[in-house]
Amino acid sequence: MMTRSELFAKLREKNRGQYRMLAFCIFLSVLLIGAFALMYFGPTVQDFLPEGGDTRKMAGLLMGATAVGCAIFTLYASLLFFRYKSREYGIFLALGEKKRNLDRMLFRELFSLAASASLAGLAAAVPASWLIWKLFELFLVSTDDMAYRLGIRGFAIGAGFAFALVLLLGIAGFRFIRRTDIIKILRTSHQPEMVKKIPGWTLPAGAVMVVLGIILALGIPQMSVYLLGKSAPPATNLFYIPAVAGIYLILLNIVGGGRKKNRKRFYRNMVSVSLMRFSARSTTRNMCVIVLLLFACLFAFSFGLTYFDSGSLGAMENTRGFAMHYPSGENRLTEKEIFDTAEQYGVKIRDYAEDCAADLVISYNTTDYTEDGDYVAVDVDNAKTALFLSETAFQKLTGRKAEVEPGTYRTVTAPGYKENIWEHVDSLYRAANPDTGREKELVFAGTVEDGNLPLMSEPYTYVIDSGDYEELTEGLSRIWTEQLTMFDVDDLEGSYPFAKALYAMYVERASEETFVMALYDRWEEERAREAGQEYGYSGRLDVDPDDTGLFDEWKYVPDFKIVYSQDILQSISVYVMLCLYIFIITLAAAAVMTYVRGISVAADNREVFLSLRKLGADVSYQRWVLKSQLAKIFIYPGVLGCMVGMLFVLVQNWTNDRRYTASEIKNLCILGGVCILVLVFFYVIYRNVKKKAEEIVL
Repeated sequence: MMTRSELFAKLREKNRGQYRMLAFCIFLSVLLIGAFALMYFGPTVQDFLPEGGDTRKMAGLLMGATAVGCAIFTLYASLLFFRYKSREYGIFLALGEKKRNLDRMLFRELFSLAASASLAGLAAAVPASWLIWKLFELFLVSTDDMAYRLGIRGFAIGAGFAFALVLLLGIAGFRFIRRTDIIKILRTSHQPEMVKKIPGWTLPAGAVMVVLGIILALGIPQMSVYLLGKSAPPATNLFYIPAVAGIYLILLNIVGGGRKKNRKRFYRNMVSVSLMRFSARSTTRNMCVIVLLLFACLFAFSFGLTYFDSGSLGAMENTRGFAMHYPSGENRLTEKEIFDTAEQYGVKIRDYAEDCAADLVISYNTTDYTEDGDYVAVDVDNAKTALFLSETAFQKLTGRKAEVEPGTYRTVTAPGYKENIWEHVDSLYRAANPDTGREKELVFAGTVEDGNLPLMSEPYTYVIDSGDYEELTEGLSRIWTEQLTMFDVDDLEGSYPFAKALYAMYVERASEETFVMALYDRWEEERAREAGQEYGYSGRLDVDPDDTGLFDEWKYVPDFKIVYSQDILQSISVYVMLCLYIFIITLAAAAVMTYVRGISVAADNREVFLSLRKLGADVSYQRWVLKSQLAKIFIYPGVLGCMVGMLFVLVQNWTNDRRYTASEIKNLCILGGVCILVLVFFYVIYRNVKKKAEEIVL
């Protein structure tokens, strides 16, 4: 006579596939979240990411969404596990076993399975995160600063997720054992999840809700600012809810909707459609989660593409490779010293130019943001200084003419610049000499592009007529003038050692007075002192000759494109790595959910296919029914997820600046290619699931 434990072991051996499936889902969830946490919360990444930055917020948001997705597909796997477990449970209850004994055995078994799989996932997260990091290093930047370092906090996050997962599985187990009706337990795996008749209007209504939800959620904040002059309330994010509801309606219509226009086709598809409708609720929920995971997957990839572009050396039109500006009183690097250093490093300099510019006091119009959330126009009179170049100096430094008439000015903007609500290229109306007080009314005459000069002044650098420049700078002391040096080299990408040496020489020559913050303004500081107020940008930076990462912090930082691109590429590589990792996690979660659902279709409908065989259905027809079921599970969420992801990125790029740049169009094409690869990946999984499903039912 077999004991209870021996009988339990026999039944467990018979259904070992369900144990493996649940253990694998727990293991994969903890592995993915744990590996990401180890990498993201490691010292290397945390040192690069600015506190409170958009990347931290994005990474936290997508990590949370991914954790929810992983938890959902693990809970879904547990539901399948309990559907099979109900048979064992019902057999023991029918044999007279006490329910409390079965409860203890179930929880003991469930805890053992979840704990062992979670521990294995945490243990595997360490080598997995290291291998992924090394893989990214092959394609991004590999330096001493980018070395892989573990973070204890990452272990805590991974362990916390594992604990939450075990807790959720315990709750699911508790809900399962609350069923006291033996008949209900025995029929758990056979209960259909029918829905009411789905009207045809749900499909177009869902599509409209998705499109409008995304457009309104992204567009209302922009329209509120530009049309109403007010900041949109956080409640505008609620428009994403109709978009999610629209996704659900689309899928519900596809899964549960019946189409009887073609009677012959209806009878041919009757078995396939009915099988799908019998599990319509769970199928729709499952597909909806997969769509959202694919959306997060594509959004993360798009975010990574945007970061990758920002570190490229490709967009350097109207930009000199080397540019310096410093107060005229500084002990500056001479032309001879620069050329001698270039010769020492085997670098050939071309288009070398030097000239001076003036810091003049400006009066201009701008937009301010009030505490009430309103954007208001403000007239700022003699508020700060900005850098002014004469027409001849601009031509000498850049090699291009500005063509400025007397009494007018041109605003220097970066290539591809798009005006925002805060600053306006035509806002300046008067310039003044800070020493003599001489003023001159100026009229906007257009813009001129340059890649270096806009970085030297806030809000803009301006070019004026040479005669007007002489008039305004007469009697101007050296503390209000700057020296500018700009040149190119023949091989920019090979000039990094020369640029580093020149940077060190520049820092060593500079005085402490020039180690000021990027937004420091001498005129503003003097006005603050006269008013007895504290100036927010006072103080000095700690500048080291080897520290080239001050591009956004130091007012007089040398603009060496090769140094900037190499240094920022390290930071960008971290951002890109996070985005790609989130892409991998969400894609893996969506793939596992779809795989589990596909296998469950075959396992849950094994008796249906047996009945079909008894009714005379041949193997080819059964394969067609199974193929039809599986194809829907893979095609619908795959295509819809890619469409929603593309739509979101398309609308987001437009609402950012109301245009599509060449870079954005290129990235959209790349994202479209990624969508195709994702669908191909789903097709490979579909083929694998189809093969296994046929082994189950045929």
